[in-house]
Amino acid sequence: MAAKDLHYDGNRRFTLSLSERTAGRILTELKQKGLILLFYAALYIFLAAMFGGCLFCLMWSISPYHPTFNDRVMPPGLTMAPHLEGHDIAFNASDRKSWKKYARSMDEYLRSYNDGAQDRKNIRCTQDRYFMQDDLEESAERKACQFKRSWLGDCSGLQDPHYGYSQGRPCILLRMNRILGYLPGQGKPINVTCGVKKGPPEALGEIFFFPKNIFDLKYYPYYGKHRHVNYSSPVVAVRFSGVTYDTHIQVQCKLNGKGIINDSPSDRYLGSVTFSLEVGA
Repeated sequence: MAAKDLHYDGNRRFTLSLSERTAGRILTELKQKGLILLFYAALYIFLAAMFGGCLFCLMWSISPYHPTFNDRVMPPGLTMAPHLEGHDIAFNASDRKSWKKYARSMDEYLRSYNDGAQDRKNIRCTQDRYFMQDDLEESAERKACQFKRSWLGDCSGLQDPHYGYSQGRPCILLRMNRILGYLPGQGKPINVTCGVKKGPPEALGEIFFFPKNIFDLKYYPYYGKHRHVNYSSPVVAVRFSGVTYDTHIQVQCKLNGKGIINDSPSDRYLGSVTFSLEVGA
C-alpha cells in the first residue's frame, strides 16, 4: 500500500510539475504575443495619425477656390451639341424619328439658358471687356452675365422647336471649355469659323451664326463652381442652311484668336471639333 501511495504521489507531483511548466510556457507565449500585438497596434495608430496629419496639412494648404499650381494654362477646347453617337449627325429631314433625338438633346442642353432662369439668376452686362471681380473676398460669390436662349435666334428652339432638322437645315451649339481664371484672346474676342474638312466644300452651303460668331469678353474670367455658382458659359449656335442632300462630309469648327491652338495633331478637341454630317431628304 505504501509503495502504491508513493508511486501515485510521485506521478501526481510529476503531473503537477509538468502542468505548471506548460502553463508557464503558455503564459510566456501569450505575453510575448500580447507585446507583439501591442507593438503593431501602436505602430499602426502612429502611422494612421501621421497619415491623417499629412492629409490635414495638405487639405489645409489647398484652396477650394483656385488651383495651387496654375503657372501654365492650356488653351481651351471646343465642345458641341448635339453629342449623342460620337460626333456623327445623320438624318432624313422627312423622317421625324431620325432627327427627334437631336432636337431633344438641344432642348436639354439649352434648358439652363431659358430667359426666365437667366433673369432670375444673372445680371445683364453691356461692357465689351473682361468682367474682373478680383477685388472681392476670395470666398465671395461672383456675379455672372446673362446669356439668354432667345439670343440664339433660329437655333434657340423657340421659333422652331425642331432646330431646323425637319427642314434639312440643322443647328449645332458650340461652347469653349471652362478654364478657371482664363482670359481668352488677350483682350480681343475669340471667333469661330466652320468649314468642310473632308468632302466637297460647296456641300455645306451657307452658314449662319447666332447671336454672333464670337465669345464676348464679358463672360470671362470664370471663377469656379464655388464662387461662380450661376455661371452660364456663352454659346455660339451654327446653322447650316444649304447642306447638299445625301452627301457625306466632315465639318470642322474651330476657335481663332490670340493664344488659341486649333491644329494639335494629338488632341482633336483642342481649339476645334470635327463631326460628320449627312442630311437626306
